[in-house]
This record gives sequence, structure tokens and C-alpha cells, in this order.
Amino acid sequence: MSELKIISGIYWDPGRRELNQDSVALLQVVTGAGRVLFAAVSDGIGGLAEGEIASGYITERLIENFYDQMLSLAGRKKGKRAMERSLLRCLYDINSELKFYGKGKDLKLGATLSLLFVWQRRYVIVHLGDSRIYLCHKKGVKQLTADHCDGGRGLTRCIGSFPFQAPDILDGKIYGKCGFLLCTDGFYRKLGKEIFDVLNPDDIESEEQVKRRLREMAAISCKRGEQDNMSAVYAVFR
Repeated sequence: MSELKIISGIYWDPGRRELNQDSVALLQVVTGAGRVLFAAVSDGIGGLAEGEIASGYITERLIENFYDQMLSLAGRKKGKRAMERSLLRCLYDINSELKFYGKGKDLKLGATLSLLFVWQRRYVIVHLGDSRIYLCHKKGVKQLTADHCDGGRGLTRCIGSFPFQAPDILDGKIYGKCGFLLCTDGFYRKLGKEIFDVLNPDDIESEEQVKRRLREMAAISCKRGEQDNMSAVYAVFR
């Protein structure tokens, strides 16, 4: 199997809010079994306290888990079940720790999470909330995650100072050239076909180009009246 090549970049901006409650992570490491990628976006829940604390803590702990466990599992060529178990244990611990933190300060806090882990041309997605992950390929764009919202767009699942809620877990293999877009609701809410028009993986050749295209999409959202924090990670695989 050919070496996995990855072109990636991040966009992170408060939009028209004073405080940015989004957190993002993007890591690439070369192991003995090839290149691996970890990416995540987390959006603090509006209306609850300290959303930036919740999202930041979630991504911080997941990065620790990436270095402590995921890299070793990938290097030893472990399969998806081992990856999923590691991530689920980490999320359970995070939820418990946020519950303990919230109880100590008499507050509720929480955040969404959309996570992508890629190794050996395989991927695992872990998802809670209304941030999203899209797959871009030569046939167009497909939303891989389902929004956890009720009819009034209130969140029905998240991670935070609440009873643990099982995330959606998806897995698959990467064939040919494609791109994965992870983004918070402030980034995608005002967008339509621009997602594919701007992020067509066939047109991406450099990391600076990825960053420029993400900025272009955010500018479209702002022009259409978006007020919220806007965060995204885009990774092209070939």
C-alpha cells in the first residue's frame, strides 16, 4: 500500500463574538507503520457557562490520549476496535472530569466534538453534537455526521458535566484522493455548494492553499451574516 500523503490546515476565528468558545486540533506524526493524522473540532455550548473551558479541555485531553495511546496502537498496526476503545475510555474520563469541575463551581458546561483519526488509509470518526464532518471527493461532498439536535435545534447530545452520552462512531477506508472537512456550526451554517466548489481536493496542492480556501469560505459566511465563532480543519489525502 502506497505511503499516505496529507495536505492540511486550520481556520479558527471568533467571528463577531467577543469570546471564541471553539477549540481545534490538528496533528500529523510519522510512525513505523506510516503517517497518522488526528483532527478535532469542539464548540462550547451557547447558553452554558465556560464553553471555552469545556472545548479547550476536551481537545487538550484528546491530544494527550493521541500521544499516550493512539500513536502506539497505530505503530503496532492495531485495528479499529482498539482505536475506538481507547477513544471511548478517554471520552468517558473527560466527561467525568468535567462533571467534577462543574460540581465544584456549581455550574453546567459542555461542548460538541467531531474527531477524525486516520492511520494506514483507515479512519475512525467520533461525533457528539452539531459540529460536522464532510467528505469531499470527485463526485461531490457528503455529510458524514448527523446533527444531534431536536426540532428547535437544541443539542440532544454533547460531552460535559452531564451523564455520559455515547458518541456516534463511524469507520472506513480512504480510496484515491479525498478531503475531510471538520467544522463548527458557525462555519458551515451559511454555506451550501461552496464547500465542494472551494475545497475540491483535486484543486489542493499545498497547506497554504488549504488555509487560504478556508479563509475564503469563512468570508462568504460573514458576508451572509454569520455572527458565531467559526472553526474548521481540512485535510486532503492522496
